[in-house]
Amino acid sequence: MKRALTLALMVCCLAVLLAGCKQQPAPQPVPQPTAEQYFQYGMQAFQQENYPQAQAQFEAAVQLAPAMADAHYYLGLCYFKQNMLRRAEQSFAACLQLVPGHVLAHEALGLLYYAMNDFPRAKREFEQAAALYSVNAQVYYYLGAIAMSENRCKDALGYYKRCLEIDSSLVQARTEYDAAKRRCAGGKPAPQPKPATSFQGGAKALDPANF
Repeated sequence: MKRALTLALMVCCLAVLLAGCKQQPAPQPVPQPTAEQYFQYGMQAFQQENYPQAQAQFEAAVQLAPAMADAHYYLGLCYFKQNMLRRAEQSFAACLQLVPGHVLAHEALGLLYYAMNDFPRAKREFEQAAALYSVNAQVYYYLGAIAMSENRCKDALGYYKRCLEIDSSLVQARTEYDAAKRRCAGGKPAPQPKPATSFQGGAKALDPANF
């Protein structure tokens, strides 16, 4: 009996030792976020005005999904916010290459060129936005300013009028519209376009300092 008990204890101990020697399962790799997840992380950071963090997330998104147009657009906004204008230009252009009818990208690229005093290219982008039925009042405001600088009074008045039809509360647009009517009637020299200080892109502010 004693011998049997001893044998049983030895068997139990051996079983415990063998169980401890079994190979532990390898830890499962942590799944990497998808492009859509990176985009959502970027949007969260963007809304919190953490533009460097948002930039990193959108960069990861476009690396995984180069055809994600909105990721290129918001990446361009992050660059714009941080005054990286050439990178912003490239990102907006990449967005438009994927989706030529992306009206917000045309608006943002127009502002970028206007802020850089590149009025011919700003005009082109704003005209594209207008052709896509932009409801952004300031697209037409800037088109009006450019038209006045080119002595195209009739076009300028039309753009200012459209601007005020969209948003009649824009005091500066009303002032410029009235001044344009006087200049056009009196044949005075056209003013040069004023530097961009603010811009409204869709429903989102696109001011380079505060958008």
